[in-house]
Amino acid sequence: KMVTACGLFHDIGKFMLPSGLLRKPGKLTPAEFEIVKTHTIEGFHMLNRFNNIPEPVKNAALMHHEKCDGSGYPYGLAKDEIDKFAKIVTIADIFDAMTSERIYRKAMCPFSVIKSFEDDGIQKYELKYILTFLENIVLTYMNNHVRLSDGQIGKIVFVNKMCLSKPMIATEDKFVDLSKEHDLHIEAIL
Repeated sequence: KMVTACGLFHDIGKFMLPSGLLRKPGKLTPAEFEIVKTHTIEGFHMLNRFNNIPEPVKNAALMHHEKCDGSGYPYGLAKDEIDKFAKIVTIADIFDAMTSERIYRKAMCPFSVIKSFEDDGIQKYELKYILTFLENIVLTYMNNHVRLSDGQIGKIVFVNKMCLSKPMIATEDKFVDLSKEHDLHIEAIL
């Protein structure tokens, strides 16, 4: 229940941003991005006005852009300085942002995002949370039809826990183990 509440309220500070900034059709300028980054502090202050809101919910609003390697914002917190619920919300928030279409860019294929998490997840995210998230999110795509980077169409039939972004695909006439095909990847979920 707590992580759900954290997820529901993590971006509440965006209500304090100038209208239209988040719907801008192009890339934000550095100055505009600095304004957007204030939504974390604004959200914390907004929630902090209420005594009955649990600290983890307030902290998730404040810390959901912090990374375990200290590369996040607003304070550049690292590892144990970040609330555990904020660490979980961060992962879900980034996955959602990258797999959602935006005015200024198309949605990324979920398996490209999973690969990105595999590549830098150990440094930027709490290992137990990123692994749990990735293992579970990949399973939601079981039996989905996909298009591979070479144009083949197939269905996800097996998940390789050692390489979650490269599952086994059943095409019309064969099985393709993407973990053994380094030049082949899932391009789109159909």
